[in-house]
Amino acid sequence: MIFVDTSFWVALRNRRDDHHRQARSLFRLHAATPLISSNQVRGETWTFLRRRVGHASAAGFLDFIGESARLHVEHVDEATEEEAIGWLRRHDEREYSFVDATSFALMRQLGIGEAFAFDGEFAAAGLVELRP
Repeated sequence: MIFVDTSFWVALRNRRDDHHRQARSLFRLHAATPLISSNQVRGETWTFLRRRVGHASAAGFLDFIGESARLHVEHVDEATEEEAIGWLRRHDEREYSFVDATSFALMRQLGIGEAFAFDGEFAAAGLVELRP
């Protein structure tokens, strides 16, 4: 199972993104692998796409992930948020986002070590950012 971050979804959906080709390659290369993301990543991706690419692209993203049989969207609960808050308080070496910290917490809880991500935050947190 691979965790999917906002930076990957944005690259996959935005043809002008610097990582668009890599995202498409990774998505095809791991076509048989189950994917997991979070409701917070979904919301963050919607916001980014809506502001930078437009409403149609953001709505298309929601349709795309809603129809994907290989993707599970995990809902971040209060315990996961508390774990993320504790993690953020211990890590001031980078400007990690709250959403990334909840993603790291979910990955730890589910035993996932690999992510589709391009922003360097997952690698900095000791996780593997996959590349084609």
